[in-house]
Order: sequence, then structure tokens, then C-alpha cells
Amino acid sequence: MFTRTSSAEPRTIEPIPGPPSRSTNGVQHRTGPLESGKSVIGNDLKIVGQGLKIISQGVLQVDGEIEGDVRAAEVIVGEQGKVTGMVAGQQIVIEGKVSGVICGKTVALRSSSDVEGDIHHMSFTIDMGAMFDGRSRRVANDAELNALMEGQVAS
Repeated sequence: MFTRTSSAEPRTIEPIPGPPSRSTNGVQHRTGPLESGKSVIGNDLKIVGQGLKIISQGVLQVDGEIEGDVRAAEVIVGEQGKVTGMVAGQQIVIEGKVSGVICGKTVALRSSSDVEGDIHHMSFTIDMGAMFDGRSRRVANDAELNALMEGQVAS
């Protein structure tokens, strides 16, 4: 059935080279986990769950549909993306649809976005053409923003 030839020497496994790193004056620098660690929820994926929380330490791009809370250092809701629940992070870019509270240090609503819910932020940008139905609340500092995030998305 299965045969093994004794003449074959075991081969060593070589590491797979990582993504290309940034170069400054010809010197290569490896990218850190936050720069290369991007998680993507594809447009053919729908995630549904009662009390669902998706938490990432890096960048999270949502091109599919999520019924639950999303939290990451940077959250990008793509044009085809839809989140029904809280979106929290340091940097948030909305190009798709969000129904729920958004908490972020910097929040940007792109022209294709459709947001229904309150936005808590320190910096807020709305592109022409963006749809926004809710209240915008500017927080005074990081501590207040973190308290809002932790109060609604506790891990």
C-alpha cells in the first residue's frame, strides 16, 4: 500500500519568507505584528451569534456580514461590509453599513457609508455622500473613550 524508500535522506524544512518588509536607505526592517497582522472577514461570510464579540489586536477588515460586536486596534468596514452591533477601536473607517454604536479615537465615514447609531470619538470625519442617522459625541480623553468601549464590549 504505502512504501518508503530507505535511500531518501530526510530533508530539513526551511522557513517560509515573510512578506516584504519596508526599506529605508537600503536597510530592510521586518514589519511588526500590527503592521502585517490583518484579519479579513470576506464578503461571502456571515457571522451570527447571540452575544457575539469579535476581538483583534491588529487590523480587522469586514467585507462580510456580522451580527455582533467588533473590536480591534483598527476596524475597516468595507463597501460590502455590514455590522449590526458595536464597532470599537482606535481607528475606524466605515465604507459599508453599520447599525449600532461606534466608539473610536478617530472615526471616518466614507462617501459609501450608511451608519445608523451613535458615534463616540475624539476625531470625526464625514465624507460628502455618507449617510449618518444618530448622534455624534466627542469624548474628552482616552480614558473616557476606553470606559465607553469596556462598558459595552467587556471581554
